[in-house]
Amino acid sequence: MAGIWGFPLWEGQGIAANRIAAALAAIGPGLEPPGAALAAEAWRQAWRPPRLRLLLLAESHMATAAEELATPMLPTPGWPHPAGFSRHLYCPAYGEPSLVPGLAAARNAGTGQYWRLLALVEGSPPPTRAAFPQATGRLAAKLALLRRLRDRGIWLTDASVVAVAGPGGQRLPPAAHAAALRESWRCFHGPLLPPLRPAHVLVIGLAVARVLGPRLDESFPGRWSAIPQPMGARGAAPAAALLDTLAVAMRLHAPAD
Repeated sequence: MAGIWGFPLWEGQGIAANRIAAALAAIGPGLEPPGAALAAEAWRQAWRPPRLRLLLLAESHMATAAEELATPMLPTPGWPHPAGFSRHLYCPAYGEPSLVPGLAAARNAGTGQYWRLLALVEGSPPPTRAAFPQATGRLAAKLALLRRLRDRGIWLTDASVVAVAGPGGQRLPPAAHAAALRESWRCFHGPLLPPLRPAHVLVIGLAVARVLGPRLDESFPGRWSAIPQPMGARGAAPAAALLDTLAVAMRLHAPAD
């Protein structure tokens, strides 16, 4: 059955689309078209583990314009392909300009800080250009890392179903940012995440934790904690503390077999 733009339908897509639409209606105009929010969720769902152990709850994907969403991507063997281009770590073309030649490289910088964070705490070389100069090797390293994380029951999703930031420094103002988090939880994550029963939820972003703290307390009592975003842990000591906290959470709640 066809799903988004002819891509395979993923389980729960219709329900997700309705819930995302409800969140968008409550939040109001944002930084991207509604289809971009559903595309980002399709990429997240493509990498959701069968048994969720550790939920990494970040802030949001980066905004994707309508014309970018429709930009053709070159084939990426081995990767799922549930939707078009999206500025999310799970989309192989994000940060890989050679895979989307129709998109300006300057607008496809990727999210190197998250790749470095996940790889370092998992114990593998970060899949960066410095370590893997060729795109083929870099994509293979990214794919292998994501598969290992999924096998351990680790899933990265976003607190806001709509982008709160975009290329060039775009960002929702504070009130709209908080509303995006609250309405995303009310309409989407509140019904979706607690039934998955993760052993622990690690919030990546202290602003997210401040807004959603009461809801997380209610849904995951005693089972969640928070760390700064990678770009917010400035200096050697804060960066080391962030890595250590994430590594401990992975070891305790999603140990490698």
